[in-house]
Amino acid sequence: MSKKLLEDTKQALSKAKTSIRCEEMARQLRRLGFDVRDGKRGGHKIVFHDGIPGFTSASYNCGHGKNPEIKPAYVNEILKILDLYKDEINNYLETKKP
Repeated sequence: MSKKLLEDTKQALSKAKTSIRCEEMARQLRRLGFDVRDGKRGGHKIVFHDGIPGFTSASYNCGHGKNPEIKPAYVNEILKILDLYKDEINNYLETKKP
C-alpha cells in the first residue's frame, strides 16, 4: 500500500503541476510523513522528514494571498525529491502505524 500511496501522490502532483494550491501540496506531503513548516518569509514553506536518513530539508514558495498556486518549478523539485528518496519513503510508510 505504501508504494501505491507514493505513486498516487506523485501522479496527483504531476497532474496538477500548473494549478496545485499551497494547502494541497502540504496535504499531499504530510500523507507521506513529511513535516511542512512556515519559513521566515511569507509564503515560504520548508519540508522535513525524520524518517529519511540523509534528507535534510527542501522548500517551496506558495506566493501571496489565501491558498495561492505554486509555481511548476517548485512542484518539479518536490517530484525529484520523491523520486530520489522513494525507497526510504516507502520503507517509512511500511513501518509506521497501520
